[in-house]
Amino acid sequence: MMAVVQNIIVFVLSLGILVLLHELGHFIFARLFGVKVNRFSIGFGPVLGVIGRDKTTEYVISAIPLGGYVDLSGERPDTATGADYEFMSKPIWQRALIVSAGPLMNFLVGFVLFWIVYATGAPEQLPYVGSVSENMPAQEAGILAGDRIVSIDGKAFDLWDDMAKYVHQHPGKELTVVLERKDRRLIVKLTPKLSEIPGLFGETKKVGLMGITPDLEKVHDVRFGFSKGFVIAGRKVIDNTQRTVQALFLLFTGNRQVIKSIAGPIGIYKVTAVAWKVGFNVLLMIMGMLSISLAVFNLLPIPILDGGHLLFLSIEAVLRRPVPEKVQEAMYNIGFGLLMLLLTVVMFNDIKKVFFKKQGAVVNEEAQEQDSKAGQR
Repeated sequence: MMAVVQNIIVFVLSLGILVLLHELGHFIFARLFGVKVNRFSIGFGPVLGVIGRDKTTEYVISAIPLGGYVDLSGERPDTATGADYEFMSKPIWQRALIVSAGPLMNFLVGFVLFWIVYATGAPEQLPYVGSVSENMPAQEAGILAGDRIVSIDGKAFDLWDDMAKYVHQHPGKELTVVLERKDRRLIVKLTPKLSEIPGLFGETKKVGLMGITPDLEKVHDVRFGFSKGFVIAGRKVIDNTQRTVQALFLLFTGNRQVIKSIAGPIGIYKVTAVAWKVGFNVLLMIMGMLSISLAVFNLLPIPILDGGHLLFLSIEAVLRRPVPEKVQEAMYNIGFGLLMLLLTVVMFNDIKKVFFKKQGAVVNEEAQEQDSKAGQR
């Protein structure tokens, strides 16, 4: 029970801090350009209490601890009075920077977290099998969850990524795989299945796949130092940005595999729980990835998100007048509907994975029992 409570706290803090820092970005730039911030809330929903005030801003704690919000004076045309300190009174470029500051803060946070991790001890995935896909070469060859891939074709692998790249490069070619299972070594032969994986903008890339995923708890720390870690962190930000753009592109173009695999709060909870169990730097790495994903998602040109606000500002810059309030309201309703649809999908995926978890565990236990009997023979 204590472990569950601890995992919930880690999940709430991890996601809540990232969203709170996102709002802090808006807050800092609003103050920088002289926009009055009526309220800065830690969390959202009903206000539980006021923790401080200054000349312009009330600082509060709200009931739902997943993030926060900032209430800007005169943020919408129907609430603006024309005062100099209001959001709508500022030039378009200043308003655009205030809106962009949230995602920019998340990019910065992601970079800093990656930098810390790669400088002090980056968790590299070891070649342990976490799960085996049905009707794929690995299952047909008898590979089981928990196996460690020692070598392929005589080439030893210490890291998962190196092993995966080798497999990707050999579709249709028979490979000799040395496995370590408990206290014994096994040799199996398999032929990676020629498969197509999506590229950045939906294009496909042909690779060889065995049909396995890594055991997220099997990692090894590698230290790169602060100078090299700085460079690697930058690359990591670019890589995660590309991956998030790719996933969102495929999601909104109806890719079934992406729709089925997208995770919601329960999925994020499980990932942060495993990361916390493995090590603090692993949790920082996961938070960095989530921060980048949050930044990219918020830049989508959907009303209600920061990207939607930027879209309205771009139209205003062209037309030299704000988008009519009725049009904005209609677009906000559409954007809200899209987000609710997305939330429904991710929650359905989360619930489905939890529902079928026990059934999958039973199947895996039966497979291990059959393998044990085969070994005795």
